[in-house]
Amino acid sequence: MDIWDSLRSFLAYDPERPMLLQTTGFFIVFSFFYAIYSSLNSEKIRTRNGLLLFFGLFFYYKLSGWFVLVLCGLAFCDYYMAITSARASRSRDKNLLLLLSVSLNIGLLFYFKYTNFFIGLYNVFASTNPVEPLAILQPIGISYFVFKSLTYSIDIHREVIEEPERNYFRYLLYVSYFPNILAGPITKARDLLPSFNSTVSITRDIISQSVFIISIGLIKKIAVADYLAANLTDRLFESPQFFSSFELFIGAFAGLFRLYFDFAGYTDLVVGLSLMMGYPIKGNFNQPFKAENITGFWKRWHITLYDWLNEYVYQPIAFHLRHLKLKGVILAVFATFLISGIWHGANLTFILWGVLHGIAICFEIATAGMRKKIAAIGGKSYKVFSVVATLLFLALTSVLINSSDINSAFGYWAKILSGIDFTLFSDWFSIYQWPAMVLIIAVFSQYLPVRFYTLLSKQITRLSMWLLGLGFAFLVWVLYQLVQTEAISFIYIEF
Repeated sequence: MDIWDSLRSFLAYDPERPMLLQTTGFFIVFSFFYAIYSSLNSEKIRTRNGLLLFFGLFFYYKLSGWFVLVLCGLAFCDYYMAITSARASRSRDKNLLLLLSVSLNIGLLFYFKYTNFFIGLYNVFASTNPVEPLAILQPIGISYFVFKSLTYSIDIHREVIEEPERNYFRYLLYVSYFPNILAGPITKARDLLPSFNSTVSITRDIISQSVFIISIGLIKKIAVADYLAANLTDRLFESPQFFSSFELFIGAFAGLFRLYFDFAGYTDLVVGLSLMMGYPIKGNFNQPFKAENITGFWKRWHITLYDWLNEYVYQPIAFHLRHLKLKGVILAVFATFLISGIWHGANLTFILWGVLHGIAICFEIATAGMRKKIAAIGGKSYKVFSVVATLLFLALTSVLINSSDINSAFGYWAKILSGIDFTLFSDWFSIYQWPAMVLIIAVFSQYLPVRFYTLLSKQITRLSMWLLGLGFAFLVWVLYQLVQTEAISFIYIEF
């Protein structure tokens, strides 16, 4: 194979080897792209946007092949309907266009993500004539780019965005913006689109800060999440029947933190990459395991999704149920988290996960007055108890996300509830010493004060560019020594 054949093979879509963010292939391609991008004059807005759009579409093509055309088509439909809606004088026409946009977005999401799920449910209850599942491949990140485009249509209808975007390619750039096209953070058009009309300045401080954030993301993903997956959690959740209740109990916590470090690592990567492009975007996490209840947890976990659900799902439902007062609030919260569970995945495990979180928050709303009185009496002891109880709830419910189906999750829970022999800790630790140490350090890191990370960031970003570059290259080399198999996909990409 000559060099041109190798190049064509590298640029072509390979479903067996998608170009994930944490792979060496991505960093090689991104390095060439960024060398050109960063050399552009800040006044050349069209050239910069064109290069960003080309790279974003190429990146998505390397992930999902010709599903990139679905993305472009969806973006065009919402772009055109937004312009038409802005020109319409009658509210009836505006409402119809919004309905068309919602139907298109939700329809695409339903077809690709949920068709076979509902076929499976039908077959469970149908006594005769089962329906064969359809051969449907799901475009990677469809839940997120549908959210981005649908948000734009709703904001145009509400006139939160006063003027629609008149340039299709700029709107397509917003939908296909490569740092957050796969799993968020969810950016609204009203926040990101205006940035593509203005100049950006890429300074030494921005690059240094970006490299630091990306480095932290790679450590979280490879050194913590992937290491725990390969050496502890995957085997526990694949075959829970072969392990003791104590091992499964520890595995529930390990699975929770593996999930967090995987998603937080992804978020750091994309926040760093976006900052490097000159566009700061909002992060998704704020030390969620310090939360004293599930309501507080959701204000710290997947923050952009929580904000999106609050603005576009909870508030409209609560408004229509306002005559029910507290009952209306509780019903709106429960409906929101049921929808959240359904959105997370076409599996009963995700639906039950959303229902349990919804029930927990409804309980907190109903008992707010009583818990406030208890907190005043209990003081710090009550606060510690609340944090521990919240963490236990999160670990046990995360079993649903880490299990392949509802029966596996129930089996996992049943074995834990059968009785936990904590005297097995020393034997367990002798076998899983290194994964245990990684887990302990990972948990400890979540309770360090924010100022520790702020100080660390300031110290590292003060380094010279040469030293920073060498340090980053050394870190990447060390991290990839830990990789035992091919790169493990980010969990939230599957959602």
